[in-house]
Order: sequence, then C-alpha cells, then structure tokens
Amino acid sequence: MQAFLRGLLPTAEDAEDAFQETWVRVVKSADKYRGGKVKPYLAVVARSVAIDRLRQMGRLVSLDAEDEEGASAAERLPDEAPSPGERFESKATAEDVREAVRALPDGPRQVLLMRIEGELSFKEIASELGVPLGTALTWMRTATLKLKEMLGESK
Repeated sequence: MQAFLRGLLPTAEDAEDAFQETWVRVVKSADKYRGGKVKPYLAVVARSVAIDRLRQMGRLVSLDAEDEEGASAAERLPDEAPSPGERFESKATAEDVREAVRALPDGPRQVLLMRIEGELSFKEIASELGVPLGTALTWMRTATLKLKEMLGESK
C-alpha cells in the first residue's frame, strides 16, 4: 500500500502520512466493512486518502474548471489516442505474449498464471499445486526467463 500511495503522492513523507491516515480510516470504519477481499478495500480507502491530500495541497485540478480564455482542462489535454497502426501493433504484441505463455512448460505456466491472474502468493501456489515452495519459486523464475527470451527474439 505504501508503494501505491508513493505513486500517487509527490513525496515519501506525504505517502507515509497517507499510509497512516488510511489505517486510521480503516479502523474507524471497521463496522462498515462487509467482508470480501481486503486488498481492494484498502486500495479504495488509500486512493481516497491520497485524493484528499492532493486536494489539500491544491494539486488536483478539475477537468471542468475553465481558464481565463474559457477553455476547460479537459479541452486542453492532448489527444493521446493510439493510431490504428499502434492499436494493431499492441494487439499483435498481446497475441505474442499469449502465444509465449502457452509455449511455457506446464509447471512454470501454471505458476505464472496463478500468480498474475489468480493473485495468489507463492505459498498458496505451492500448496495448490502440491509442490515445495522452492519449486514454485523456481518455476516462476523459469517462466520469466523463458518469456524474456521468447519475446526478446520476436521484437
């Protein structure tokens, strides 16, 4: 959560303060928490704290706020939409990644997918697959090295 807040706020001190404020809010609103996954709930609270802090610093700008010429911030934003060629290229890259993942050996592929898509810890993955923790970690390293190798050759 600290890394998440550090990415949203300008300084490490601001992130540390927001981290503490996040936990204060979580504790104060514990009776409102209805269960479910904790990480997404913490992320929502942390994001809210970060936005509040940015507002206090005067660093948030409304996209509807108009400047002296009457143009809104949203209208002044550059159009960064990808061109059709760039969209095709990114789809091709995504397909390359899917093919590379499919080409991995079973163990490394399973660990990679369980870690990324299932958001499981390596301990949970090892337990689920019935292998030692070291094996799960080795398979993940194998998967990442093979993907780097396969995707590096295709670029």
